[in-house]
Amino acid sequence: MCHNRQWLVLLTVSLLAACGGIPDARQLADRHELLLEQVAGGPFVLPVLLQPGLLPGRPLHVYLEGDGRPWLQRERAPNPTGRGTIALELMLADPQPALLLGRPCYHQQGVPLPPCEPGLWTGGRYSQPVLDALAAALEQLLAAYQPGSLVLVGHSGGGVLALLLAQQQTLPTTVVTVASNLDTAAWTEYHRHLPLRDSLNPALDIAPGTAFRQVHFAGSEDPVVPPETTARYRERHPDAEYHLLPGFDHSCCWVREWPELLARVLGADN
Repeated sequence: MCHNRQWLVLLTVSLLAACGGIPDARQLADRHELLLEQVAGGPFVLPVLLQPGLLPGRPLHVYLEGDGRPWLQRERAPNPTGRGTIALELMLADPQPALLLGRPCYHQQGVPLPPCEPGLWTGGRYSQPVLDALAAALEQLLAAYQPGSLVLVGHSGGGVLALLLAQQQTLPTTVVTVASNLDTAAWTEYHRHLPLRDSLNPALDIAPGTAFRQVHFAGSEDPVVPPETTARYRERHPDAEYHLLPGFDHSCCWVREWPELLARVLGADN
């Protein structure tokens, strides 16, 4: 019994120590000279990192970060925020003023407080409560900045949420996904991960013939989201735009090429 208790103590200490070094929203804002707002999204408070210069009537570019680290050493991570910030780096490389909309329970210091609980970043990472929180926060941002159109950009799992959010928009909307697991069931099966039973799946829950424009970027060398795992989504949405980039993987070389890629699909005025 003592050995079991010691093991649990050591595991808890190691998991909490793993939270150290994870940048929270304030640290990211200070590091990159961004504005930080805290926006209510239902029972959650979501951090929003903004570049100065957002103007009403212009297209609003909203970035969504990936899944971070939902699991740690086969345990549900106490804090899901990853050390990588590719969506933020994409936002910083965007020639247009833009913002990053934080996911519920992400970009917090230490262990997130209730109503955050690990199910929201493991099996329910794309669940209706997560989507509702993002939608409520986004609605407030749209009311505040009055854009003429909306561009939702998501890296990895952030692209899943961008697609699900786009279904609820009345503004002219474009979704741009980067290395995103568009079919979450095929993706978890490929990696032999636990099924995301509490989550929505774009391949099943987004009907063909969407009212919003879709642009999907994938890397030919991506081991995290291999192109074959998105085949069912591509079959159901043949009118979307798909760009498979040779030599790109899950992290390389999106940030470096981002201004050119955006200009290619959105044009210089977006």
